[in-house]
Amino acid sequence: MGLIEVSGESRLDLINRMSTNLVSLLKPGEGAATVLTTDVGRIIDRVILYAGESTALMMTGENNGDNIGRYLMRFVFFNDDFRLQPLDGQFSTLFVYGEDAVAKISEICGLELDLPLHSWQAATIGQADVTVHATDPLAGGGLMLKIPAGSEQAVQAALETAGGEAIDEGQFDAMRIEGKLPRLRHELTGDFIPLETGLWDDVSFTKGCYTGQEIIARMDSRGKISKQLVQLETEGPIPAGTALTAGGKTAGTVTTSVGNKALGYVKSTILEQQIDLSANGGAVRPIFEPQSK
Repeated sequence: MGLIEVSGESRLDLINRMSTNLVSLLKPGEGAATVLTTDVGRIIDRVILYAGESTALMMTGENNGDNIGRYLMRFVFFNDDFRLQPLDGQFSTLFVYGEDAVAKISEICGLELDLPLHSWQAATIGQADVTVHATDPLAGGGLMLKIPAGSEQAVQAALETAGGEAIDEGQFDAMRIEGKLPRLRHELTGDFIPLETGLWDDVSFTKGCYTGQEIIARMDSRGKISKQLVQLETEGPIPAGTALTAGGKTAGTVTTSVGNKALGYVKSTILEQQIDLSANGGAVRPIFEPQSK
């Protein structure tokens, strides 16, 4: 994941006016997910902000730190006190998932971790000074560890000693499908709007103006979402990018697929009318009801 240190008096205010969620009031130790969107509400990236005493940490999508840094600096005005410092090469991230994630990390750290979503605190794992961040849960729980460069193996060894098992990308995507967690360049792309992705908790409807706010607010007030991200069950593996059809017409697209499970965007009218879906000649069905506000 991209890691950027944000400093200056305007560090939270600028991101607040550029993204969907209310982040300007974050206190040290708190965090929030927010979505950077274009002026027509399309997703640029979903970033997580973690507030510190005099700086904030911003985590971007995979290999996207440079892009987001350049994007934000385009909107820094003469009266802004806003600075970015990429941390690539200085720190890395490691995610721990599962029902026992919090209990195991608490045991390893010797701390009672009771962190609200996206909040964080300092800890020691494998003799490395890390920060532990509550992240989007998968398989029952989730934590992100920010680790100093050179300490990754020691931290991973400590986790494996405690019973943790490393997973590969396919296993991770399978967990994401079950948790309906979007990923950059899969579900998080410029083709979609945060509400279509189900990111209601990442959007404030009371904070005022931000880039893309008019489109997103209009979509909310009218109660009309043209498409929705849903879990899908297929008759067999179908690659990401495969078109979904209904009655011979395009109805959506697959964004992530593992085995006979997938994530994809489907037109809301198709879901509401429960019209049969297909892809590559095989039947496709939504696993759960479409997410609503």
